[in-house]
Amino acid sequence: MDTNKLNSLIDRNAKRKRPMKDKEIIQFLSMINYSDQWRNNLIDDFKKIFDQWIHNHELISFTGLDTFPDRKVIFGVTQSINDIYITNPNCVVIFEGDFFYHETIYPNIKKRTIDTLINGDVLLMSAPFCCHTYSIHPEMSQILEKCLQENIPVHLDAAWYPCSKGINFNVDHPAIQTISFSLSKAFGISEQRCGIRYARQPINGPVEFMNNNDFFAITNIISGIELMNKFGTDFFWKKYGKLYDTIIKVCPNLKPSPAIHVAFATDDNGKIIRAVPTRDALFYLAKIYFS
Repeated sequence: MDTNKLNSLIDRNAKRKRPMKDKEIIQFLSMINYSDQWRNNLIDDFKKIFDQWIHNHELISFTGLDTFPDRKVIFGVTQSINDIYITNPNCVVIFEGDFFYHETIYPNIKKRTIDTLINGDVLLMSAPFCCHTYSIHPEMSQILEKCLQENIPVHLDAAWYPCSKGINFNVDHPAIQTISFSLSKAFGISEQRCGIRYARQPINGPVEFMNNNDFFAITNIISGIELMNKFGTDFFWKKYGKLYDTIIKVCPNLKPSPAIHVAFATDDNGKIIRAVPTRDALFYLAKIYFS
């Protein structure tokens, strides 16, 4: 192993932190016979299998999902985010450091702090929070209580859930209205994205319309079922966790994060500067150890 090469693959200025494209998953997807997988109860099966898969994670857990009875299929968490924008025009707010997609779509989106949240806001938050922590926002309890006081609905983007560890969070807070999960970061399948939005009650928007009228990407649904059944939960941590630990040990000025696709760059005093992607470094080590 060339440690200088490994360190050079940590892009300390990168904006995006993409999941890996695992060869084992790519090969498995290429062997799926989609025509043989179609069945009348496919969507119901997907919802049941997905819910069980979320609850079966060993390295991370969200409790309280049973209090969100409305389950809708989504084309990845981004579709759920778009649905909130459409159903709450000019009301959506975020916290500093959240998913860059928000500012890309709405450059003037309002950014709040606990003190500036006001009645009429609709709060979108990633959980795990994709900023310096990649864990639950350190002020989540206070945020939720403020939102409850001000009657502010909270919608959680849990896209990072399936590739993270060491997080236990109870989502059964009355301020939280939806939690959205997908398989994109779980298996590195952004091109075949699919997931589930958990909601306390139906939301009259594009996701509801799509589900009520059977507008589904069936091949994505089939791929999702097959991947969950084949590879189970916590896939990336179970397969690449030791390689990730090597990166943290060998590369200077790095600290581990809960998400395997991300590490934290630090200054010489150990203070976290920013999150950086680990994908290319993991690829490099995988070629050495898995070839």
